[in-house]
Amino acid sequence: MDVKTPSKKINDMPLFDGLGNDEIKEFLNKANALVKHFQKSDYIYLAGDCVENLCVVINGTVQMIKEDIWGDKSIIANLGSGSVFAENFLGHRGDRSIVSYFAASDSEILMVPFGKMLAGGGDNGLLHGKMVCNILSILADNNTKLIEKTEILCKKTLKGKILAYLEQEAANQGSRKVVVPFNRTDMANYLDADRSALTRELARMRDEGLINYEKNVFELLEKK
Repeated sequence: MDVKTPSKKINDMPLFDGLGNDEIKEFLNKANALVKHFQKSDYIYLAGDCVENLCVVINGTVQMIKEDIWGDKSIIANLGSGSVFAENFLGHRGDRSIVSYFAASDSEILMVPFGKMLAGGGDNGLLHGKMVCNILSILADNNTKLIEKTEILCKKTLKGKILAYLEQEAANQGSRKVVVPFNRTDMANYLDADRSALTRELARMRDEGLINYEKNVFELLEKK
């Protein structure tokens, strides 16, 4: 579906920070941007696919995943509304993704052709400059998130991984009580752990007075 009149949700995305409605409309039309709908469990890109679009989640949840030859899945990142993805592989030699992007729920994705995006401002140098600044800012934010994920995986124990993850979420959400965007299976895949081992470790940590939890709501407890 062509983007003729951007919705308020698109206007409020970080990719278009500082742009007016007319500027956003001009950019999307000149770049021939599209909105595509994906059903839950659809793959947006498979590892090895040629990546030609910068993608933005309008609605839904997308997961960046890595699968091994046995089909075991590791979740690298969980991407909600406003998140930009597939930017890592644009301009990469061959433009082929080394990860897959998976619709974890019914999702609506804005897809902007990369080549036309670079020229999307046309003769409007100010618009082009704003877009470049926003893209660079998003790249920096996404790299920070990958560094945070690396910090989690560097922990030597599953308890360390869980605490590091919950501490990051507490900092991001501004509260010791946090809502995580995962069920137990996906949380295990995100932490690169076995689901049963994760369930046992969470129970032990609750018994030790480190955390409380119910479903996907977790609370980091004060040390006694």
